[in-house]
Amino acid sequence: MPPSGLYLAVLVGLAVRWRARRPILRRLATALAATGALLTVALTLPIVSFWLLDGLQTYPSIDPAADRIDADVIVVLAGDVDCDPPEYGPDQPGALSQIRCRYGASLARRTGLPLVVTGGVLRPDRRPVSHVLRDYVQDELGVEVTWTEDAAKTTRGNARGVARLMERHGYARAALVTNAWHMPRAVQAFEEEGVRVLAAPTGAHAAPSRTIEGLIPRGKTMRDSCWALHEYAGMVWYRLSR
Repeated sequence: MPPSGLYLAVLVGLAVRWRARRPILRRLATALAATGALLTVALTLPIVSFWLLDGLQTYPSIDPAADRIDADVIVVLAGDVDCDPPEYGPDQPGALSQIRCRYGASLARRTGLPLVVTGGVLRPDRRPVSHVLRDYVQDELGVEVTWTEDAAKTTRGNARGVARLMERHGYARAALVTNAWHMPRAVQAFEEEGVRVLAAPTGAHAAPSRTIEGLIPRGKTMRDSCWALHEYAGMVWYRLSR
């Protein structure tokens, strides 16, 4: 995934161009290095990252004034975790997880529906991510988490574990909370497990407010572009591995 793959393309291209004797190899190596460099720059442009992400943000948001939704349960998909932050000590939800938890808690507070957080152990020396997020939702957001699913390590695993939990409790339809750009792959995974889904996207990325701002490279934009490329790759993989 970028940027490592693009850096590698530039380095390989430069190395081959330096060593190659045949003109055609030198031209191909130059093209490889130039392509890697241009793509590296392109992925740091806000207009490019928005274009990539906006192609994934296809599900509409739930009406913020609605106090009833067509779902039996609210499901929050765990995201990232900050390990051992010095100011807190124990693991804490990362930025993506906080966005999802906050919205899931808001929906649960408004609708009174049970709240499920799903996410397993990402490292053997750590607590399940769902437990970290549960403590955050209950202790800091003041909303009770009804259940956690702590075996999943992938989106497909989230879907499989939550589907079993919902079946045990007689639930059929889940309001699925995750980032807007992650929603298409998440919905696909849950529907493949037989769960009826009400998409509840959050954290959607907006277009740059001015054209000039969209053309100024930014460090965090590479991260945003990588999220989008990861999702496109994941969607292709899910289709190939059915």
